[in-house]
Amino acid sequence: MHSSITKFAIDDGSTNVKISWIENGLVRSVTSPNSFRKDWKSAALLNDRKVFNYQIASTKHTYDATSDKALSTTHVAFQYDDLNLLSVHHALLQTGVKPGPVSILVTLPITEYYQADDCQKNEENIARKKANLMREISLNKGELFTIVDVEVLPESLPAVLTTLMDSGVNEFTKSLVIDCGGTTLDMGVIVGEFDDVSAVYGNAEIGVSMVTNAARKALSAADSDASYLVANELIKRRHNREFVEEVINDISKVDWVLERIENKISELGAAVAYEAKTFTRNPNRIYLVGGGAMLIETAIREAYPSLGEKIVMIKEPQEALSREICCYHAAEASDAA
Repeated sequence: MHSSITKFAIDDGSTNVKISWIENGLVRSVTSPNSFRKDWKSAALLNDRKVFNYQIASTKHTYDATSDKALSTTHVAFQYDDLNLLSVHHALLQTGVKPGPVSILVTLPITEYYQADDCQKNEENIARKKANLMREISLNKGELFTIVDVEVLPESLPAVLTTLMDSGVNEFTKSLVIDCGGTTLDMGVIVGEFDDVSAVYGNAEIGVSMVTNAARKALSAADSDASYLVANELIKRRHNREFVEEVINDISKVDWVLERIENKISELGAAVAYEAKTFTRNPNRIYLVGGGAMLIETAIREAYPSLGEKIVMIKEPQEALSREICCYHAAEASDAA
């Protein structure tokens, strides 16, 4: 491939798009939240903040962080639709790299990437994903990147590559990777230092969206209708009282809203722990990745008390997958050279 084409590693999840690339020998990463609604919006009156108005065929969309009309992206169909195309292009624009031709590595949830019955690649889904991202899209009063090549990888498992290589495991070590994302829960068992992937499992019903939806419902009951992005921010910053009271209009319901969120986080943790125990009984190590890793950590530690420090939350768990894919492919390219 032509050397002038930049390569981006993109974990295009349903809630956020995580993007990593090599610049001047260093890995750079950006997280871009997904929050789009139909139709365009006018330029901001009092500031120079850029307006992102997109068009795909005859459909117009705009990026809108706070609108309660923001379209839901927390479903598996997102992987192959307009919102996925929008979110990837929008994330590329957040990198600060000058738009031009790019090659991208993107991801699919394990349940979409592999066939359930025989653990083989689902070539049909992979082809659908590629075709979706090669479609035409335009930005009003702006320039977009031109995607010239798309490679599709499975979610979650590559995120632990470096950690696993540095952990001194032997060839018999069974490591369970738990990736709790916005929409799906993905799990895989890795043998040794990635000698083999012995089993994969995914559940499209369990994800952080369980908590996000509960938060939006509670906010609505407290006269504070909010976008998915704002609801997720509230979940993240729920211990910051000042922020919480800024988001919730009915101050008398603040504690009630927070209690609803905590209950749902406990429910999510219990569901993930149950699925993990059902999937594989006694792993030697557990690695937590994905945007929901911090929400489920306590539940997983309680479910596997004997593992102690062998339960590891990957550093910056949300960006881990894009970062690892980026580093792995850069090393591969330099080896080939």
